[in-house]
Amino acid sequence: MARREHQMPNVIRQEGPRPYWYVRYRIRVVEAMDQVKRKEVWHTLGYCDELTKREAERLRDELLRQVNTQVHTFQNQIPFKDFVEAYKEHHLVTLAPGGQKRNLSLLDNHIVPAFLGQRLCDITTLAIQAFLNRKAQEGLSWWTRKALQAVTGALFAKAETWNYWSGRNPIKGTTIGKKRAKRERRILSDEELGLLLAALPADTRLMVQTAVSTGMRISEILGLKWRCVDLERGRLSVTERYYRGDTSEPKTDRSIRVLPLGILTGAFAALRPKTCRPESYVFEREGAPLDDRGILGEIIRPAAEKLGMYFEGFGWHSFRRQNLTVLQEEGATAFEAMAQAGHSRTAMTSEYTIIDLNRREQAVRRLQTRLFGAPETEVS
Repeated sequence: MARREHQMPNVIRQEGPRPYWYVRYRIRVVEAMDQVKRKEVWHTLGYCDELTKREAERLRDELLRQVNTQVHTFQNQIPFKDFVEAYKEHHLVTLAPGGQKRNLSLLDNHIVPAFLGQRLCDITTLAIQAFLNRKAQEGLSWWTRKALQAVTGALFAKAETWNYWSGRNPIKGTTIGKKRAKRERRILSDEELGLLLAALPADTRLMVQTAVSTGMRISEILGLKWRCVDLERGRLSVTERYYRGDTSEPKTDRSIRVLPLGILTGAFAALRPKTCRPESYVFEREGAPLDDRGILGEIIRPAAEKLGMYFEGFGWHSFRRQNLTVLQEEGATAFEAMAQAGHSRTAMTSEYTIIDLNRREQAVRRLQTRLFGAPETEVS
């Protein structure tokens, strides 16, 4: 049986005060995720007193060739809100709990409201830049705007993977302006840390000592199990984390690492129960891991406030920042500090590092003594 040829829509004459030629054809339109309907389009080709029917048919043929080349790009007409819902359902759930919570908040509170009522194909680089500029005017921090930029870019990257977008990702070319810290980055001095540790109960003290000694994230400390603590060699392995009810793999592949315990080996040995299952958590209450917010808000922060050393931004990240700062002050390279932190880039490690002016002054004096010799004794 011969294959049935696709019929070309007829050119139709529309009568009236000035008759014209037109053609009717159907296109596919996305109304929601995986919901496609066919829509009829009426296209005017020209007035009958200016075009013969043969000329109108040639215009029809050219028009439909252009329409047919767009058959694979129709999906970008999906409403942006519907695509975001699909993104949440199929991609967001694959992220770590902390990333899920953060991205969901950014999507629901900022990104979706900004582009509500628009289609995926309506969102341009200029529209995204205007959105980021508005958020700067509203007072959102540089880091929050950076996260908004990253999540929006990830949306369009996934749209390309799922064949809902083609071409350049509209996030490219957008900027978020110069970074300005909302508050001074600080860490405790050596003396302040000693006073704080002395004011903490033994188990909490060991958690803080571990954070300051290893640079581990609090989720990694809370997720630490005894099978990952090697007391013979004085090392621990970071292989999973615990974040507010959810156990998962570390944040990135680089976060899976082995860290030295040093003099804390004895403290871990003293903490280990005589009858201990390998899967037991190191820091726990009645077999369950602890909650980082409770320890910080009920024990550590009140102790810091009582000692007069609390500052805005003080928390678990302060101890991680202290580790990376002191580690490099004691001679570790930026790459060694990056490996210690489990970062993928040295630029991220540098964000955690506090450069102390007094220590820089000491380094300058050592350099001057080496290059210029010992300073001459001043004569009064």
